[in-house]
Parts: sequence; C-alpha cells; structure tokens
Amino acid sequence: MNYDTWVFAERFVNTWLPAGLVGGLLLFTGGLLAYFHKGRARPWGIGAAILGLLTVGVSFIFLYQPSTQAYMKDFGHVTPRARVEDPTFFGYQATSGALTGIYAMVRNDDDMRQLPMYSRHAVTQKVRYAGDADGSYYFYIGDIYSPINYIGPVEKRNVAAPYLRGYRYTLKDDQYKTIGFINPVNATTMALVIPNSLKHRPPTNDVLQNAKRLAKLDTGWTTEEK
Repeated sequence: MNYDTWVFAERFVNTWLPAGLVGGLLLFTGGLLAYFHKGRARPWGIGAAILGLLTVGVSFIFLYQPSTQAYMKDFGHVTPRARVEDPTFFGYQATSGALTGIYAMVRNDDDMRQLPMYSRHAVTQKVRYAGDADGSYYFYIGDIYSPINYIGPVEKRNVAAPYLRGYRYTLKDDQYKTIGFINPVNATTMALVIPNSLKHRPPTNDVLQNAKRLAKLDTGWTTEEK
C-alpha cells in the first residue's frame, strides 16, 4: 500500500464512513417519517429514504474494498513507536508525549514488521562482557559508564566477540511523516550474540550494584523483552 492509498483509506474510515452512515440513517429515518405523515412532505419522504439507503449501501461497499480492508488490518499494528499522531474525524491529533516516550523503548517487533511503509535493516553493536549469573548477562555498551543487566534472548555463535543484534526501521516514503509516522529512534533488540568459546564468569559486586536495564539508559536500543 502506497502513501496516497493509505491516506485515502484513512480519511474514508475516520471521516467519510461515519458521516455517510450517520447521514444515511438520518435521511432514511426522516424519509420514512415524512412518507407516513400525510401531507405535502410525503412525496419527498420516499426519495429521502431511498437516498439514505443508497448512502449507507455505498459506504459499506467502500468499507469492504480490498484497499480499505488492507488499511484496517495494517492500522491494527500501528503503535506510538511508529506514529506520534492519531487520525480523528477532523484530521490528526498529537499522541501523548509520555506515551510515545514509553513506546520508543519497547521492542514491539511483531507489530513493526507488519507495517508496509517501513523497511527493516539488520544492525549490530559490539559489547564488552562483564559476567553472567542466574540467567542474566552483564555487559558494557558504547561509552556508557553503567553496566547493562540483560535478560533477553541469547545466541551462541562462532564469533570473536559478543554483540547485540537487532533491526532498524526506516520509512520508505517520507511523505508518511506528514501524517505522524516517524523513523523510530532506537534499534529493535533481538538477541545478545556470544562466542561459543566465551569463558563464563560471575559479575563483580560493583557490576551487580550498578547494573541497569538496557532501556533505562540512552543506549540506542529497545528493551529485549517482546
């Protein structure tokens, strides 16, 4: 689905469809009342009732068009991680800043990968192993002073050094930015990759006392949990 099709379907679902259904039902009801009321309005009543039925019928025809159905399916995967404006009857409304801030740190790969306006690129970043214990791996990343307490998926591979593996999502068409879509700031965390030859060791007390979760620091990565 391209940008123009998305905008058309979105405006139909949020504006034209409710207006058509409400307007059609009002015309139909008013037409019936006029028809059964003896007077000059009676001839117009049947016309208004038919017009109301046609309006409702056309609305449902457009509702079940493939492009509209595809939009509604894809829209179910849109979260504040991908979009910071919500469609309304009259246009668009900004999403709560607190909500977008929370979603910026959420992995949410199951939804992101379903959105047709994004391309997905594999990314990695080396980390410095600082021990592991009780299902948690500890490491340092970038120039961040605090160690990371990681409890997500771990993959053992024939590699020289441990690293984080994930994806970065970018919009295929920047026109989507005009209706609130964004390029997510943080990379989606998929797994910690460790060497098969890694010599495991317990973390030091200093690491245990100062370790923080991946999403609590400005690491450029989301949470590791789904």
